[in-house]
Amino acid sequence: MKSFGDIVCSFFDRDSGFSEGLFSSLNCSKFVGDRIESVEKNLKFVRESVGARKLITLNQIHSAKCIVVDEKSESDQEADALVTQSESVALGILTADCVPVLLFDPTKKIIGAAHAGWKGAKAGVVESTVEKMVSLGSSCGDIVAAIGPCVHVESYEVGEDFLSNFPVEYFTKIRDKDHFDIVKFCYNRLKEKGISKISVDEIDTYKNHEKYFSFRYARQNSDGVCGRNISVICLKSTA
Repeated sequence: MKSFGDIVCSFFDRDSGFSEGLFSSLNCSKFVGDRIESVEKNLKFVRESVGARKLITLNQIHSAKCIVVDEKSESDQEADALVTQSESVALGILTADCVPVLLFDPTKKIIGAAHAGWKGAKAGVVESTVEKMVSLGSSCGDIVAAIGPCVHVESYEVGEDFLSNFPVEYFTKIRDKDHFDIVKFCYNRLKEKGISKISVDEIDTYKNHEKYFSFRYARQNSDGVCGRNISVICLKSTA
């Protein structure tokens, strides 16, 4: 967990939670088959860890939909990104190989969080999150972005039928197999929106499946059953 002036943010791994079995232990999704009681305990742990009064998460649908939330908003709305100006309201994004993107405008005190799987990334979820922040008063040049742990190109093998979804520059051959660079794609989407301050976490969730939930690994070993990592950003309260 990191604290930068007005914000607290963290890309949590799968440890320190209450879930068991394939969801062990910090699964933060209510929609993957885990016991709701365990998930609620995990979410409470996360909220308290970042010092937030409220933590808002989504029922993610692999879309470009971004919503504005505040202290009165409820979790589990169908969307894939959220932004807020409300202090002590934590935004939580759930991933298990998809790309978590956290954003912060230190000038206007606006934060955002996006879930970018390949469908959402293609649909424009990164851009829609930035645009929603701009609609609240942000300037793209002021926004700082962080791309968290996710599947990296070395582990993202795709079939030939996938290649038409993205420009050729986002694919590379590894051992004669096509691999997709979703990190590069999301990074470039941020750059094209005018954001220049971007950090990228080098952790590959597939390679580090013991420390992070990885759907691709789970699909090969447990029929895709696994938990979801949570990435959180919160404006500190000045009260």
